[in-house]
Amino acid sequence: MPITSGMTVVFQVAAGPRLGFGHLVRCRSLSRALGLTPRVWVRGSDATRAAARALGCDVLPATLSLAAVAPSVLVVDDPSPVAAAAAVRRARAGGVLVCTIHDAGRPRVAADLVVDGSVGITPVRGDHTQLLGPTFAMLDPGVRAGRRDRRVPRTRRVCIALGGGAQVFTLVPMLVAALAARAPGVHVLVARGFVARTGLPALAAGQWLAPQQLGAALAEAEVAIVAGGVTAYEACAVGTPLVVVAVTRAQQPTVSALEQLGAAIDGGLLRSRASAIRVAELAAQLLAAPATQRRLSAIGRNLIDGDGACRVAAALRTLAARAQTQRGATHAA
Repeated sequence: MPITSGMTVVFQVAAGPRLGFGHLVRCRSLSRALGLTPRVWVRGSDATRAAARALGCDVLPATLSLAAVAPSVLVVDDPSPVAAAAAVRRARAGGVLVCTIHDAGRPRVAADLVVDGSVGITPVRGDHTQLLGPTFAMLDPGVRAGRRDRRVPRTRRVCIALGGGAQVFTLVPMLVAALAARAPGVHVLVARGFVARTGLPALAAGQWLAPQQLGAALAEAEVAIVAGGVTAYEACAVGTPLVVVAVTRAQQPTVSALEQLGAAIDGGLLRSRASAIRVAELAAQLLAAPATQRRLSAIGRNLIDGDGACRVAAALRTLAARAQTQRGATHAA
């Protein structure tokens, strides 16, 4: 779909090792669907801003004003209702239209367009200012190329992606060791997160992955163990059977909803050695159950088709056209 003439979109995003990088990845995916370079203000540390640049984002200085950028639309993807509401107020004071992005039905900040692509969210029919439900789950447009028929035999690989927080570097080695003991011969690929680190801990089986390797590893895995964020939706879209865990309590509604819909196995809250062993047992059971793999894969692919970012992009084009009309009317007056 062509880009609206003169369209500029700027993102205000929160990210970091504790919060995760799903908000940032989601905005990059939406930018790609629009055919634009992601221009972002990042609420996070210097290391987080460096990670955003490594992801291909044009990171704007915090001191740069909204008036200086003059976007057609500001997209706010920040889980803090206080920070999101402040961004909306600034945009409206400057006459800029706003889209807010939310997760799992958590308190939404009113805007010109509200998006929540979570599973378990009931769409509001006929309301084009609210795009709700997994039809609008925003994944990189390239994910569709990884959608595969699970009837084709998989290599004996497990992909683990639990974000870049401390749990990756403390609990994951325990999880890998427990999985290798229960599924001899398994090869495990572990995403290390987006913030550069040195001295990664040794793994009992397999290897660490750089962020750019995750998509291919996820599509090729026989089974995935992922956190209840963007990567869980990506795993569903490419048809990889998954055990999904909550690495924060805020992810638990998504984890529960995916299991209730039959798209994943709920691994619970990953916080301790005992919980890591429990998740390893669930993954080993799934490796030994081809019929369950096929069922989870089919339901996941049907639930998340990978086109959500394109649908949201179309709505943003409409919003940007509205902004152009408003500006034209103001200049004419």
